[in-house]
Amino acid sequence: MATDLINLLFTQILKISPSTLIRYTTFQDQILYLFLIPHVLLFLFIYAFSFGIVSRVVGPHKGFSYLLGLVSYIYIVYAGWYGFLVTWFLGWLALALGLALFLFFVSVVFHPSATSAGMKMMGEVGKSLAKGKAKEAEKRSIEEEIDALKKEISALEAEEQRGIEPTARAYIQMQKANLQAQKRRLESRL
Repeated sequence: MATDLINLLFTQILKISPSTLIRYTTFQDQILYLFLIPHVLLFLFIYAFSFGIVSRVVGPHKGFSYLLGLVSYIYIVYAGWYGFLVTWFLGWLALALGLALFLFFVSVVFHPSATSAGMKMMGEVGKSLAKGKAKEAEKRSIEEEIDALKKEISALEAEEQRGIEPTARAYIQMQKANLQAQKRRLESRL
């Protein structure tokens, strides 16, 4: 007799598929996993849904919210959505509990008052590392420019060594002096 009532409730009224019913063999498992947990989550959803819709349409009105909630519950059960939603609700609950446990342990290890100070400290460490990287990149860039200037000066000295006319030699010496001045300025920045 009791199994007939349970069978009537789960298969005929709530329209839960037999494949889902097979996973929960004991009466206690069926009541907990197929009735209690999904109903709590369904009522939570319906509450948020009905109060959200009614408050947007007519303003806060408890009577209309309860009426819309009741009609929504009846529709979900009568249309057969409940049997489909059971597995979704159980999966959602497991995910929500896992996330809540993770956040709980993180908040215990990293207390919010310590977290803001720690985040500021991590920000300062990040800034100092970024400054160090920027200085290192700037130094590398200056060294590359100095090397390029040295090559140009060497090329001008080689040109100067080949017997060329005096005006060309004066022009080369002036260019070489400018390049050496640029090289000294860059070396002073290191």
